[in-house]
This record gives sequence, C-alpha cells and structure tokens, in this order.
Amino acid sequence: MRFPTRRAYHLIYDDSLTDALTYASHNNWNGIVPDIGVPTFSPEKISTEERTQLRDMSRSFSIEWGFHAPGDDVSLMSTYPSVRAGILSYFKQVINLAREISTGPTNVVIHAGSPPSYRKAGNQPSDSFGEKHRETYATTLRENLSELLEHARPHVRLVIENVNWTSYVREVIEHLIPQGLKLCLDIPKLYGPDLKIRTDDWNLFQRFQSSIEVVHIHDVIPQIGAHQVIGNGLIDFEPTLKFLSQLAIKPQYVFEVRPREEAQRSLANFGKIMDIFDLTL
Repeated sequence: MRFPTRRAYHLIYDDSLTDALTYASHNNWNGIVPDIGVPTFSPEKISTEERTQLRDMSRSFSIEWGFHAPGDDVSLMSTYPSVRAGILSYFKQVINLAREISTGPTNVVIHAGSPPSYRKAGNQPSDSFGEKHRETYATTLRENLSELLEHARPHVRLVIENVNWTSYVREVIEHLIPQGLKLCLDIPKLYGPDLKIRTDDWNLFQRFQSSIEVVHIHDVIPQIGAHQVIGNGLIDFEPTLKFLSQLAIKPQYVFEVRPREEAQRSLANFGKIMDIFDLTL
C-alpha cells in the first residue's frame, strides 16, 4: 500500500512526546506533530534535558517533527499592546522548542487569528467591523508575522494555515511569501459549509504552490463536523491530491484525526485512495 513520503499524525491525546515517538516508529509514521495548545506540551514544561532526549530519540527512530502553535484561543491580529507582546513572546518560545528538539529543519504551523466581531442589527454583513478596520488588522498581522519569521530563520519554517482567511489576510500572505512565509493547505478547510471550494483560497495555493510546506488531512461529516476518519465523510480528495502530486518538493502530510488509533485508520484509508488514483505524494 502507498503512503505519503512524509507522514505524521497530530498529537493531542497522547500521554507524552516520548510515547508518541515510540508509537509512530512502530506504526508506519515517520513524523509527529504535537499541538502546543495541549498544556503538557507547552515549552516551559519541557526541560533542556528532555529536549535533548527527545531530539536523540527522534534521530534514533528517524522520526521528523512538525509543530502546531496554539490557534483557537490566540490571535496574531490582537492589537492590545501587552497581550500582543505576550503572544509574540510565547510563539517565540514555541519556535525555540521546535529548533531545539528537531534534528534538522522543521516547521511551526500557525493561524492568523481573527479580529473582534460585532454584529449589526438586521441582515447586514457580520464582517463589516473587520473590513472597517482592515488596515489596522492587516498591519498588525504583517508586523507580527515578520517578527516571527525573523526569529524562526534559518532552521524553522513558519507556516500559515488556511483558517478564516479574508481578503486582507491573503494580501499579507502574498506580501510575506518572498520573506519565507510558507503555506499549510488544510484540505477540508478549502471547502465551505456547502462543500463548495473557497475559490480565493484555492487560487492562492495554486499560484504559490512552491511555498506549500504542510498539508492537513481529515474528513468532514456534515452532521458532525471535521476531523473525521478519512473515507467516513464527504470530502472529495481527488482534485487536491492530484494537484499536490505534481509538487516538486514533497510537503509534510499531517493527519489531523484524533485519537491516534483513528489517525492510523485514516492512514490506511488514505493509502487506498492513493492506490485508486495512482498517486505519489
């Protein structure tokens, strides 16, 4: 059965990073991606000695790392000075952790975040507040990303995921790609609630395909939601996978299906999809 060249699972419910490395080495994975939103994976919880142990262990098992910065409860568009400074400081700690644990170049996936949302009465656009202040939020995002890019060079690649992209988020991304910003293509997030493709996001990925560093894989069951076992939902993977199979440099495929036993089922089902469409990823 075929598998992606670089394949990792998303660590959320694992007991420890050492346990995850062992599991990955025994189950056809060659990468793991801890989510730093998990309290026990927070950088201040991992000592210098543990970082050395994890680096040596991953080298021994030939397991590469990826990292996912917190995304659900922080925003790189936060304009509150002390909060903004705290977020940047913490994200730099995440980058330092990635650099110190990895045996070679690695990546940290981030979300842009969102501005506040204040609904107007009646049937008026709910994003009008963000649009009214778009220059403020675009500038904040651009400055924050630029600072993190500088901190990450040269060993850590900063990768932005297609989560709630707006027109000005895409503009910031295009501005920073020449500075080294990379892209994370979350395949199910390319689709709206109606399972129609988000054309503006898809066009950006097609135009900057050489910047795609990470691909997130999971499925969507409309009545339940995303992050379902591959093959149990309604996502049509064929068009995106055929596109990705043409990339000159293979991205890291991260299976965002939890817990890891379900990621394992997804990997097997994904291998069947690769066989059916005769794909090399």
